[in-house]
Amino acid sequence: MYDYGLGHPWLNPEGTFKVFCKADEGLCLAVRGGALVLAAADPADDHQHWFKDVRFSLRITDEEGKPVFSLINKATGLAIRHSLGPYHPVRLLEFEPEGFEESLLWTESGHLGREFGSIRMMHDVDLGLDAALPRGEDGGGVRDGTGITLTEGGDGDTRSWKILYWSDEANMTCGGLYAEPTCRIYCKADKGFSLTVCDGAACLAPTDADDEYQHWIQDKRPGNRIRDMEGYPAFVLVNRVTGDAIDASVGQGNPLKLKAYNPCYLDEFILWTKSRDMGDGFRCIHMLCKTSLNFNALKVDGLQDDTKLVLSYWSLRDNLHLQWKIVPW
Repeated sequence: MYDYGLGHPWLNPEGTFKVFCKADEGLCLAVRGGALVLAAADPADDHQHWFKDVRFSLRITDEEGKPVFSLINKATGLAIRHSLGPYHPVRLLEFEPEGFEESLLWTESGHLGREFGSIRMMHDVDLGLDAALPRGEDGGGVRDGTGITLTEGGDGDTRSWKILYWSDEANMTCGGLYAEPTCRIYCKADKGFSLTVCDGAACLAPTDADDEYQHWIQDKRPGNRIRDMEGYPAFVLVNRVTGDAIDASVGQGNPLKLKAYNPCYLDEFILWTKSRDMGDGFRCIHMLCKTSLNFNALKVDGLQDDTKLVLSYWSLRDNLHLQWKIVPW
């Protein structure tokens, strides 16, 4: 039996995944006799347990910008490989932890930890995993032993998948971070306001410890292997209630939005770092990939309820709005 989780920290420290389709949620992807099939769900069967390799997710995306991943079977060490074309069986290939094989790269149409969606070939998002029987075979729906092919287009139940941890605890809000202590985030311009969520955007509100939307989880795990140019570790800021992460993809000057946090991927737009201490523990919070862009709660007439956060460059005039603290509640 293989266990690539040992010695390879990119492979899901929260545990292994199950992969199942909407056509029958009681059937999971498994390896049987060297083939990829559906099998009656059994958490004790390691042939139904999958690791996700997301090492290349920051550097390689599909045409829609979705990050790549590979699925590796725990029991056999085989990874799911592209088929030879539409309606051909999906293949398997021995996974090499230190290697790179493009035919093992897949993307998700959405956040498949939250909703059903397609699992597509990285370089052709129209071709997705399908548990439908090949053309020419009798129908009857999916069942134990149904093989997996690639088909084009369509949103049918046999093409709609979910990827969840086998552990129910790991599937809780915030991707297994639910039990982590929460923190408060505020800026030096007015310590009476704290970061919260309003209408899908990051904004400020009068500090209230009983308001759970003002509670944030700082996921520091990316910092174990990713640092900015000055050596400061990367982190993600996840809202405790919504499970969404603060997203910088809107660019300079626009209100910072939030996006569903999928801790299985490294997304450059939700990775942040902090600057050196600028006095009394306050620091700039800036993008990992562009440290010149910082959190800014700029408001000409002073902070107020619902002040939106934006990204902006450093300014001596506005420096109090650019200095932040992240402290435990």
